Amino acid sequence: MLIDTQTLADDAPNPQSAVTSVSGRKNGAYRYYAELINAYGTTRSDEWTVNVTQAEPAEPVLANDNWDGDGSYSVNMNLWWGTNGATYRLYENGVLIDTQTLAAQSPQAQSAATPIAGRPAGIYEYRCEIENDAGTTSSEVMVVTVNESVAKQA
Repeated sequence: MLIDTQTLADDAPNPQSAVTSVSGRKNGAYRYYAELINAYGTTRSDEWTVNVTQAEPAEPVLANDNWDGDGSYSVNMNLWWGTNGATYRLYENGVLIDTQTLAAQSPQAQSAATPIAGRPAGIYEYRCEIENDAGTTSSEVMVVTVNESVAKQA
């Protein structure tokens, strides 16, 4: 598929060069070649392959501040390095409970926080997803144990 066309100055026998910027590719192998065309014919370059391996977001890490075991705490997502995401989604026991838009500035760190309040005693599993145009990456599951609810403490 043609991705760029440029007109080059005819200054034979001096060298010619052109640059084509490519961005937004998903993970995969991409093959490229160039063709130079003039009144005498077409010359094709050798083909080269570019392997894209980090287009999807890096893996986010979840943490929480539920040190006292009550039903109110914060679930925090950190993406310390790598390709950023544009959307953060947090799941509690498999149910989506929060979605946030993230400012993508790869490879800088990203973070998001979700306040949790009033959870009764029990065990809660949290997992988040970070998504960009190239795909989605999930965190590992984080387990939070609530020993007593905030209502019982009052």
